[in-house]
Amino acid sequence: MTAKFNFFSGNPSLDLINTEEMRRGKRIDSLSSQEDLVHWFQTLVSIGAFSPEQFGDLGEQPDESVLPVLKQFRATLRELFEKTAASGSPPVNLIEPLEKIIENAPLSYTYKEDRLIPVPIGSFPSSLLSLIALDALDICTKDKLQGLHRCENPKCIWFYLDFTGKRKWCSMKLCGNRMKASRFKLKYEGQPEESANP
Repeated sequence: MTAKFNFFSGNPSLDLINTEEMRRGKRIDSLSSQEDLVHWFQTLVSIGAFSPEQFGDLGEQPDESVLPVLKQFRATLRELFEKTAASGSPPVNLIEPLEKIIENAPLSYTYKEDRLIPVPIGSFPSSLLSLIALDALDICTKDKLQGLHRCENPKCIWFYLDFTGKRKWCSMKLCGNRMKASRFKLKYEGQPEESANP
C-alpha cells in the first residue's frame, strides 16, 4: 500500500522531513518502501517542486539505492531545521554538509517559463540530494529564515514556511482542528488544557 503524504510547502527539504510524523505517541516513517519513495518523488514533480528537466537523461524516478541515502540525509535536515527554528540561525556545522552535497552534483541553470531552473550535474541520487540541499540552504537565507516554523502542536514534528505571522499549525485541517477541538472539549469539561495528540 502506497503511503499518504502531506505537502504543505512545495519545498522539497521540508516535505522530506515531513515524511516522518507522530501518531499516538509513536514516530511513523512514511518512506518505508521503494514504492513510497517513487510516489513521494513523483508528487513533488507533479506540484512543481521538481522539474523533469532537472534530471535530464537520468530517468524519471529514483531506484532502490536512493532510499537509505535519502533517509540518512533527512536526519541531517531535521537536525538543521530543529536547531535553526529554536535559535533563529542555522548552525555552521550543519550548513557545511549541505554545501558538500551540492559540490557532488554542481548546478547549472536552464531558462524556462520566465524562471531559472537549477540542473545538477551528477548521478540521480547525487542530483536529488543536491536539489534538496539547495532548497534547505535557500530556506536558511536571511529573507526566508523568519518564515520557518515548527507546528505549535507540541506533539507534532512537522515544519512549514509562513511569512504572515498568523499561521500556527502545519495544517488547519490536521493539527489546527485537533488543537481547537481539544481546547473546546477541555473548556466544556472544565479541565486544565492539555496538548492534543496528532
